[in-house]
Amino acid sequence: MKSIELLGKGEEMHGRAYIKLNVNELEEAIKKLKENGFNHFVMLSCIDWLDKGKFELVYHMWNYEEKEHAMLSIDIDRNNAVMKSMSHIFPQIETYEREVHEMYGIKFEGNTRLTPFLLENWPHDPPMRKDFDSKKFVRQMYESIPFIEGEENEGI
Repeated sequence: MKSIELLGKGEEMHGRAYIKLNVNELEEAIKKLKENGFNHFVMLSCIDWLDKGKFELVYHMWNYEEKEHAMLSIDIDRNNAVMKSMSHIFPQIETYEREVHEMYGIKFEGNTRLTPFLLENWPHDPPMRKDFDSKKFVRQMYESIPFIEGEENEGI
């Protein structure tokens, strides 16, 4: 796969290139791939590895000529969830960083638009973190709302 050849590391997984990087290697890797035909930034995804105390950020890029999907993966400390923004390379990354910031609480240094994106007036912990207690949240938010349909449906 072209991306693995360009970066000198990685493996093919299910027809995609999966490349594990150190945080300090990411920026140059994205630039190198962009300069070599990976000119479509597809998305940024996040995995919360609660038991390992880390977040895994995966930067997905696509090369139309090679028809290759490259996934650049890095780990950051869950307790100090800060990452440098990559929006200076692909401006659309800014939107994905906003979403990951809002859902997981990761700060992207250099991204000046880490403003509410989907969750308006959300005062709670980021909801996609594995330690977010969704059952507790639902009880706190909705048990105090009176049942509207009538008494015959109570207890449902």
